[in-house]
Amino acid sequence: MRQSFLRNTLLMLAAVSMAAIPTQALAHEVQIDYILNDQVANQSDETLELRTTFSTGEPLKGAKVIVFAPDQSFRPYTTGITDNQGRFSFNPDDSVVGDWEVTVERAGHGDILEIPVTADGIDVNAVSRSVMGQDIHYGSSPLIAVGSIAVAAACIGFGRYGKKAGKRSNQ
Repeated sequence: MRQSFLRNTLLMLAAVSMAAIPTQALAHEVQIDYILNDQVANQSDETLELRTTFSTGEPLKGAKVIVFAPDQSFRPYTTGITDNQGRFSFNPDDSVVGDWEVTVERAGHGDILEIPVTADGIDVNAVSRSVMGQDIHYGSSPLIAVGSIAVAAACIGFGRYGKKAGKRSNQ
């Protein structure tokens, strides 16, 4: 009896613990495209327009955008929200050379771009994407917990049935 209780308890704990382990799920990735626009002819003012989408092509609407200047990486240079087409534009200060960081994020989906600005302006050929490019989420569903409990209950039931069947055959 004690051995059976111990076995059943271990089976139940094993099944329930499976529900507690988060599973890795690759979600649709965020893609940021960018276009450099000259605002005023014969001047160095440049606007970088970001176009953010999911890998499905759906725009990343309402995403929070934070732009950090290289000389003040602890304080945002500007912030904003992407529009209904997933667009956001900003003008980096040409007098602040270095890598500007642009973070785009909404509900766990996002990406980071590094925008190099030189004395001549934005170097679009050197824009780079951060390692945040792969959008990974950890999660588990309530159905996994229910399924684990059902499997544990079935194991306990079969264990008890097997024990009763073994006693009958011994008689």
